[in-house]
Amino acid sequence: MTLDTRFTLSRGTFTLDVNLVFNEGEVVAIMGPNGSGKSTFLHAIAGLLPVTSGTLALNGETFDDATADTFVDPTQRTIGIVFQGGLLFETMTVLENIVFGLRARKIKRAAAATQAQPLINQFALAELLERQPRELSGGQAQRVAIARVLVTQPKVLLLDEPMSGLDTATRQLIRQEFREVLASFAGYRILVTHDSEDALAMADRIIELDQGKVIWDGPVSEYREKR
Repeated sequence: MTLDTRFTLSRGTFTLDVNLVFNEGEVVAIMGPNGSGKSTFLHAIAGLLPVTSGTLALNGETFDDATADTFVDPTQRTIGIVFQGGLLFETMTVLENIVFGLRARKIKRAAAATQAQPLINQFALAELLERQPRELSGGQAQRVAIARVLVTQPKVLLLDEPMSGLDTATRQLIRQEFREVLASFAGYRILVTHDSEDALAMADRIIELDQGKVIWDGPVSEYREKR
C-alpha cells in the first residue's frame, strides 16, 4: 500500500515536479527554502490544488489525474492537514472546532463530542472547550488543530510547518507532542518544516525540495552524515 505522487503542478511561473512514493508507517519530512514547493506539495495531496499533469493516488485509488479528468474533492479524501498557524475557525469554540469534521459528516453534536473525548483528554483540552481561538496560546491552538484533524481518522496526516511562530520553550514541548502523535498514527505521515531539528527529531526519511525539484531523498541517518 502506497501514496503515489507522480505529477507536475504549475502556478504562474512556478512548477512543482515530483515523482515520489510514500509507505505506510514512515514519517517523512519535506524540507527546502521558501518558495521551493513544500506547501504546494501538501496542498496537492489534500486536494486544495489540482495537478497540472500526472497522477496522485492513495492505496490504488486515484485522487487526481489531469489526463483522465479525475479529481476527488478534498472532503472525500481520507486526508487530514494541519496548516501553518493552525487556522482555527475564529467564530467557533474549541469544541466546535474539534468536532467540525464529524459534524460535517452529519454526526450529531453529542455523539461527535463523545467521539472526540479521547483526543480532548490526550491533548489536555477539557478546560478550554468553551474558549474562542483568540483566547488560546500558540501551543494550545496547535493542539486543537491536530485534534480536529485526528478525530476524523484520516489515512494520511499532513503537517504544514506546525510549529512555525512558536517560542522556543513551546516549540520543544509541541515537538515532543507531535512526535508522540506521529508515533501512534498508523497511516502516512508527512511533515513540512524549515527546521532541521524538527526533521531529525521526528522523521525517518527526509526529502529536500528546491525550485520545485527533489534534490535529495533519503533516510535520516544519511542526512545526518551529509550535514
